[in-house]
Amino acid sequence: MRVLLLGGGGMLGRAVRAAVPAGVLLRSFTHAELDLCNEAQLRSALAEGADWVINCAGWTRVDAAEEHEAQATRINGDAVGVLGRLAADAGAGVLHLSTDYVFDGRLDRPYREDDTPNPQGAYGRGKLAGEQALQTVDGGRWAVVRTQWLYGGGPSFVRTMWGRATAGQASRVVDDQWGAPTHVAELAQVLWRLVGDGVEGTWHAAASGYTNWFEVARAVYAAVGADPALVTPCSTAVYGAKAPRPANGRLDTTKLGKMRLFDAPLAEALHPSRCGVLGP
Repeated sequence: MRVLLLGGGGMLGRAVRAAVPAGVLLRSFTHAELDLCNEAQLRSALAEGADWVINCAGWTRVDAAEEHEAQATRINGDAVGVLGRLAADAGAGVLHLSTDYVFDGRLDRPYREDDTPNPQGAYGRGKLAGEQALQTVDGGRWAVVRTQWLYGGGPSFVRTMWGRATAGQASRVVDDQWGAPTHVAELAQVLWRLVGDGVEGTWHAAASGYTNWFEVARAVYAAVGADPALVTPCSTAVYGAKAPRPANGRLDTTKLGKMRLFDAPLAEALHPSRCGVLGP
């Protein structure tokens, strides 16, 4: 099987490269090597042959998207539609990464794949635009994987807290946003399984169990050996981030669990050896 990986230099992209299965011919491109918004570059890469494209590229700066929504949507939305069209013309399927930010966070239960999206911020609107653009490509094969709270081997909330805990710094962290810290190594395995099985449609993939950012920070401080009391809680409103976040970002992974594709318990996910901050 021939797979084209976009965004291969990012945290998830590196994990996907590290987990490539035997028998897969992988061609990986970083943003510097292939710009998702450059149609000519996409066409050229696809012309070399691919059965699937895994798209880990995209605008990820959530707060900055509020001030640069047109640019963020061009990358996370418009370019994904172009990718889908070019891939369909080349006979390739597209697996695209999306996010819990496509939901408004107001449900009192985890979000299922068939729940109606209602993004509240620019980042979520752009990601939803990408999902919709991909799904409407004539003759296209697609899989959308919504995930959340990624960490492992790159910049992330967990890594930031690890650094602050190591330095003995106090941290104020919101305690009213709920989700699941998801290690990129586990998610990479899911992506390869979906691609290998040729599975299409929308999927939710996140570690099992739920918590809030405050408890994640306390767990990281404890893992470092710092006093968890250095972490104090606050509300999202008091913290005052530029971009709205879903209060309930929990993703229902029942559909994925039926395929026995993903089971990364929260307690294991936050083990010090898995925080991705001790290695490269």
